[in-house]
Amino acid sequence: MKARWIGLGIGAALCLAACGDAARPAVVEGSASPADRMVGAGVVAAATAPYARAERALAEGRILAPAGDNAIEHYLDAYAQPSERVRARAALAELQPYVLIAAEQAIARGDGREAARLQALIARIDPGAPALPRLRAGLDALVRAQEARDADGVAAAAAMPSPAAGAPAAAVERIIAATAATEPVTSPAHAPEPPPAAAPATATVQAPPPSSLPTPPASRGVEARAPRLLQDAQPRYPLPALRARIEGEAQVAFTIQPDGSVRNARLLSSTPPGMFEASALAVAQRWRFEATGRAHDSSRTVHFRLPPEAARDG
Repeated sequence: MKARWIGLGIGAALCLAACGDAARPAVVEGSASPADRMVGAGVVAAATAPYARAERALAEGRILAPAGDNAIEHYLDAYAQPSERVRARAALAELQPYVLIAAEQAIARGDGREAARLQALIARIDPGAPALPRLRAGLDALVRAQEARDADGVAAAAAMPSPAAGAPAAAVERIIAATAATEPVTSPAHAPEPPPAAAPATATVQAPPPSSLPTPPASRGVEARAPRLLQDAQPRYPLPALRARIEGEAQVAFTIQPDGSVRNARLLSSTPPGMFEASALAVAQRWRFEATGRAHDSSRTVHFRLPPEAARDG
C-alpha cells in the first residue's frame, strides 16, 4: 500500500513538471501584453492615416499630382473621418486656390482631361464654390472647340486631293518654266541682275513696320496714361514655405483689360523656384485697375515676407 502511494506521488510530480515545461514556451512567445499589442497597432495606423499621408505629400511637394497620391485627395479622405474633419477642412481651405489656378491653366493650354479632374476636386472641397460655374463653362467651351477642330480637320483631309506619289520630271519642269515666265526679266545692259536672295514680289506686299503707321490722336493720349491700381490684395503664404520659414518673391506679367480687371497672368520669375508661383498668379487675378477703355500690358513683383510672429518663432 505504501509503495502504491509513493508511485502515485511520483507520477503526479512528473505530470506537473511536464505541464510546466509545455506552458513555458507559450509565455515566451506571447510575452507582449494585449495592451502593448494595441499600442503598436495604433502607431502603425497613425502613420498610415489619411491625414498623415496628406502631410507627407504636402512636405514632398505633391499638392495636386500624381492622381490618387497627392495632398488634396488625402486631405479629402481625412475629412471623411470625424476626428480629423476640422484639421482637414482648414488645410483644404488653404490649398483650394492652388487647385483653381491649376484648373484654369489646364483649360488655357487645352488639357481637358486634367481640367476635368481638378474641377472634380474643387467640387469635392466645396460644392458651392463660386468658381465652379466658370470652370464648367470654360471646360465645355474647350470641349466644343476641340470637337470643331477635329471636324474641320476631317473635312479638310477629305477635300484635299492626294498628290501623286511620283510626279514625272517633265511636269515639274513645266511648272518651273511657267513660274519663271511670270517673273519680270531685266536686261543686263540697263540694270544689274538682282541677287538670288532678293524677293521683289514680297517687298510690295510686306506691311510697313508698326512704328511707321500713323497713330490717331485720341488713342495716343489713352496709351500714354497708365492705369492706376485701385484695389490691391495680399497673397496667400504657401504652407510649405511658411512651415520651412522661406521668404522670396515672384514677378508676374499680366494684361489689364479695358474695364480694369486682370487677365492672362503669367510668371516671369520666382525666387526660390517652385515655391511662390501659384500664390502670385492667384493674387494677380484679384487686382483691379482704373478702367481706361483699352488693354494694357503690365507687370508687378509680389513679395513674400514671413509674419513677425513666424520670424520670431524661427
